[in-house]
Amino acid sequence: MDHSNAEPSLSTPAYQRRTPRTRLCRWALALAAWGWQALPHAASAETDAPNVALREVDAVLVGSSSFNQSFGRIIQRELSRRGFQVVRKGVSGSGLARPDFRDMHQLLETLPISSETEVVVVYLGVNDTQAAWLHPHERDGSGQTTVPFGVAEWDAIYSQRARQFLERICQRGAQRAVVVLPVDVDRPDMQRRLDRVRELQTQAAASTSCAAVVSTAGDEGHFDTGGLSRRMPDGFHMSARGAQIVWDRIEARVMELLDTDPDPFGIGGDPTP
Repeated sequence: MDHSNAEPSLSTPAYQRRTPRTRLCRWALALAAWGWQALPHAASAETDAPNVALREVDAVLVGSSSFNQSFGRIIQRELSRRGFQVVRKGVSGSGLARPDFRDMHQLLETLPISSETEVVVVYLGVNDTQAAWLHPHERDGSGQTTVPFGVAEWDAIYSQRARQFLERICQRGAQRAVVVLPVDVDRPDMQRRLDRVRELQTQAAASTSCAAVVSTAGDEGHFDTGGLSRRMPDGFHMSARGAQIVWDRIEARVMELLDTDPDPFGIGGDPTP
């Protein structure tokens, strides 16, 4: 029996329900984008929120300050050249440990995520290697307002927050949440702490209905390349070179999760107009 025109089963994950037409439309948009990119952008992915409503949004990037820098710009560029319409939001100092400083759950509700969103890329965690501030409903009768990093209670709180954050993305209709795990940092103590954050994020993603993680590991002990540092002087923000190295490492996996051709133009690297 010919099933070529059959409707996808409701049990099929949403991100696997794309049609050839969807891909062809995306690639056509991507080809057209190269001419468009030569013109001034009609809407900034970070700041011009009113213009976002004027166009379809099918990819959202949300994370810490690295998404305001080279790393976020590279991911936005690479998704855009594959035809995704991208909104990018980076928030300095953000994470899940200190909602009193940056409440990422509240920020998530302001982003244009819906059933039209094919992917939400999340990058959080580098700012989470610290005590967790407790919401009033998370506190017991002791009056304790924070929980120190490294204790079992911290793990439980962080795991719950990460799971709720990612599952909320799924509930709002996104077909796939891609959790880019924190990069290796050139600060040994923080690197050890981040191992725990990465583990908890991985466990949280596995317990949701649409999230998957992408490991960025590979820079530890190799933070200089030909005299060019892969990290900024603070040891954890990526330099332009470092961000490109991380993207080159994870690109195939990200595109696999999106069921998207890693190089739709068949030319490798950035197309030249």
